[in-house]
Amino acid sequence: MHQQDETAEYERLYADRSSGEKSDGSFDDEEDSKLALPRGRSWWLSWRGWILHLGLPLVYTVIFIEAMSHVWRGDGGMFSLVESPAKYIGKKTHLEVFPLDKFLEGPYTGQPGPELDEVWGDLLQYNNMRIPDEMVQTLGREYQGVKLPDGGYLGVLSVFHELHCIKRVFRTIHSDYYFPNATAEMRKEFTEHAEHCLELFRMSAMCRGDVSVLTHRWVDGDLLPHVNQSSPHQCVDWSQVMDFAESASVDVFRKDYIINPETGKRCPAPYHRKHC
Repeated sequence: MHQQDETAEYERLYADRSSGEKSDGSFDDEEDSKLALPRGRSWWLSWRGWILHLGLPLVYTVIFIEAMSHVWRGDGGMFSLVESPAKYIGKKTHLEVFPLDKFLEGPYTGQPGPELDEVWGDLLQYNNMRIPDEMVQTLGREYQGVKLPDGGYLGVLSVFHELHCIKRVFRTIHSDYYFPNATAEMRKEFTEHAEHCLELFRMSAMCRGDVSVLTHRWVDGDLLPHVNQSSPHQCVDWSQVMDFAESASVDVFRKDYIINPETGKRCPAPYHRKHC
């Protein structure tokens, strides 16, 4: 049988080394130098190595981006990590510029009076909501929640808690109007409540971490530059928040609706935590 010329069909996988030359690897170079591969296969193996070398990081990157997209967007968009029946509101956002240059002309600020109280009342009219049993169970709060007599649990969206706090701070600033007959003890409680609200604002601001960029501008008659607050911010559709709040709202001020299970006392309308 004709013996094929091995040198014509094979080439060495590793280059020959002179005697005494050290290898950078951890295996015996003499054994490595004896290994040979067919010429046709060496080209394919060489390209396969490059494909694996370049392709695997690309695959891992795609997998990582796809996985992180569920964290960044998720089912609830910007609220993807929280458990809430209203998390869908975070799916659709828009850019909005805050009209802070005319903040004293806004409907929620200025001197206290019936008109201002009315707009705040409209804003917070749906703050008390009914949370479904399964949502409370998901949150692990069924053993410490306030069970409603006609199903579900009493709850509130965090945004309405913050708005309540803003209203509370406003009334503390104008306590002479809202609480003209307040005692020293009551005023001390108002201050403590306002400080609680300020801490809530701090934590909320640091939690959201709004990275919108604000610039500065010069204002006639002032030696220091002023912050230009006309930069856009990423916002949810507030009408969706109000629509959800209305659909889930519950009237806690109806007679004998909220009853403390330990004391049996019925909360008056409007109720205060000291009464229950």
